[in-house]
Amino acid sequence: MSFTDNVAIIGGGLAGMAAALALHELSIKCAVYEMRDTNAASPTSSGALMLSPNALRILDRFGLYSMIKELSYVFDYVYYKNVDEQTIDQYPLGGDRAFGYEALRIYRQDLLDILYAACFERKIPIHFSKKFDKVIEESETHVKFRFTDGTSETASLLIGSDGIHSKLRDYVIPGVQKKFVGLAALMWEVPTNQLRIPNEKDYKFPVTILTENGAFVLAPQKPDGSAMLAGTQIALEERDREGWSQLLADKEGLVKLATANIGVWPDIAKSGMENINHETMNMWPFYTIPQLSNWTSQKHQRVVILGDAAHAIPPTTGQGASQAFEDVMSLALLLSALKENGSLKWDEALQFWQKMRQDRINDLLVLTKQLNNKRLPLEKQKLLAKGDLWVDESAENPNQMAWLYVPKTEEMVKIWVRKTVMKSNAL
Repeated sequence: MSFTDNVAIIGGGLAGMAAALALHELSIKCAVYEMRDTNAASPTSSGALMLSPNALRILDRFGLYSMIKELSYVFDYVYYKNVDEQTIDQYPLGGDRAFGYEALRIYRQDLLDILYAACFERKIPIHFSKKFDKVIEESETHVKFRFTDGTSETASLLIGSDGIHSKLRDYVIPGVQKKFVGLAALMWEVPTNQLRIPNEKDYKFPVTILTENGAFVLAPQKPDGSAMLAGTQIALEERDREGWSQLLADKEGLVKLATANIGVWPDIAKSGMENINHETMNMWPFYTIPQLSNWTSQKHQRVVILGDAAHAIPPTTGQGASQAFEDVMSLALLLSALKENGSLKWDEALQFWQKMRQDRINDLLVLTKQLNNKRLPLEKQKLLAKGDLWVDESAENPNQMAWLYVPKTEEMVKIWVRKTVMKSNAL
């Protein structure tokens, strides 16, 4: 059985749906298995996310960009303000002129609905109520896997897009321990007209206000910006999954955590903390995983992990979903090349893919650290070494962020394929 005969995808989230669409576009048969019993949920159930040009270029390839933009808030920069609410810096998330696309902010569920609809329209099989249990057998020709309901399936390749708590990662590389960084984001939604936005302070959104108490974020939701995500980070002790679930379910308790120091914040932040709608209260504990030696099973290489299962990226850069989309698109391109050219070897393609992706993730983690440091109080920022803080150089270098927002992934894949084929022919 060829690796491209019948691809199974564990996880029907953003990465899983994008993987299915990428494979389908390249005429590779696939199916998705999702543990939830439905794809339906309210738009505000899981908050919103940023989409930068590198992600939008891929979604545009699927023919979905216009639908996504219609449901999104459009912007280019995140702005930084000091404790006196003076704008002190800006960070580009997009830009039509420089990067081809403006940045978008969309409810995660709205984006997921669009991806599901596209899969349904293309008749890509999606199986709900299928919680992955274990790999039963992996051989030179196939991989067989089981679900918790006792049923099993067989595929030519098994892709794990099952997130930070991935069970497939435990199969690919046993013993990896997730690390809680001691912080969690508390987030909720506020009607924009509830905020006391001072006219004299020149507020532009999204914005991060830097104070001695930490950073307070306000980011528009909905196309007209009529709702605003409000949030900050707090220090917490780690809990097990049941403990996190209990804390998340305690909406009143989360509101008390978020508003514990309400008196120290600027008035616009105070207005965002008053009368919080408990139903919109959410929390995101920050976990990381160490750099993995391999993203694929070692003996037969018929199990592959990607997205948060392979590399958990802190949310600071707004690149979590975008990098997952890059993972699936680049892997799909290599699978397509493998299908079209018999001289290519799967193990060599996987080595190239993981190195290409890990190098990019490493560069992004450097940027994440630099941007995390921009959330420190200004006095602490002054103590940092050069290179530890992101600095806007767009005036002198308009293409400063082109490496992130205009990646040359397809070109790199084509170059690798061409060189590999030439080398094979020369032997």
